[in-house]
Amino acid sequence: MKIGVVDVGGGLRDIYGVGIFDFCLDNNLNFDLGIGVSAGGANLASFVARQRGRNYKFYTEYSFRHKYMSLRNYILHRSFVDLDYVYSTLSNSNGEYPLDYPTFVKNNNPPVQRVVFRLPYKGL
Repeated sequence: MKIGVVDVGGGLRDIYGVGIFDFCLDNNLNFDLGIGVSAGGANLASFVARQRGRNYKFYTEYSFRHKYMSLRNYILHRSFVDLDYVYSTLSNSNGEYPLDYPTFVKNNNPPVQRVVFRLPYKGL
């Protein structure tokens, strides 16, 4: 039997997902399939990279930085959260808390490299 996990995200509410994934890492629980949406994708990436506590820090420390999330971001970029800051400045290999990409690739077997974007339904 195969076991999968879906993390549907939900912005800062997905800190609960972080706790579940950290519990799974602590208890060596793994999944045959993982689907992550939005913040859930970030949680799942850290889980696959075996970086316990990484996303907890994003939710509890980095999210209080104005570069991460602020009214200023919304006014300037029409987004409360600066995703470039989160997924590039902080997460790139030279970032403050990079994703362990070599471990991610090693554990992502077989590699899934397809991203699906679903556009809003506009009717017939």
